[in-house]
Amino acid sequence: MEEHAFIMELIAGAIFFCVGIRLYRLSRRTRQAPEYLVALTFVSWAFSFAIYDIPYLFTPEGEPAAPAAAYGSLLALNVGNIALALFTREVFRKGARWATWLVVAIALLLICGSAGTAWVGDWEQVNPVGNPGYWLQTVGGLAPSVWMCIEGFGQYGNARRRRKLGLCKPLTCQNFLLWGVAGALWAGLELVLIAQDHVYLNAGEWSGALGIANGLLEIVPIALMWLVFFPPAAYRRWIEASARAAQSTAR
Repeated sequence: MEEHAFIMELIAGAIFFCVGIRLYRLSRRTRQAPEYLVALTFVSWAFSFAIYDIPYLFTPEGEPAAPAAAYGSLLALNVGNIALALFTREVFRKGARWATWLVVAIALLLICGSAGTAWVGDWEQVNPVGNPGYWLQTVGGLAPSVWMCIEGFGQYGNARRRRKLGLCKPLTCQNFLLWGVAGALWAGLELVLIAQDHVYLNAGEWSGALGIANGLLEIVPIALMWLVFFPPAAYRRWIEASARAAQSTAR
């Protein structure tokens, strides 16, 4: 693994774990599914990074990670992606039959993709050409983020109109925007990973620039989710003041 990506993933994994535990504690108090599902997403991703990255501390430079570690990381990542899809369904499309089937389709793509990866022994899943499960896994991993992005931005547009009529709180409206942006960034992360795999396939080494982009696209959305679930008082005041200023200008 490229050094920059290694360091950034360790940082991202630690943040995912800490925020995930905080969200889990919140879900115990609120007994609400969205908090629990995001907590499960973050903790699963944190374990995925840990399972994959920590063995590199004991692996000779240039050598791949142990197959068990690489594949275990992939399975933990899949749990997180399925939880993210369930979160989007719970928040935006609860009770919609098509949303339930979409979650099922995402889960099947991830299961079949990881099975195809095991079949050919591409444990790190870095071969988009020779691994029949690569693109199934990639689509299954990309779909939850794209879905979250579309729902977030769509609901944000509706919430802005309701906010102007006094029917939606400014912070709620802003949360929809943050969900949309976070989904877009995580979707961008999947695209960076695809590009990184193609670079590795052709050049035999990882791209440092893509490794840094990888880490940033993992970390920044966590900060956005923190603002959604744990908004600081100063941030809330800023959102409310901005909304009042916008209403005054419109008049």
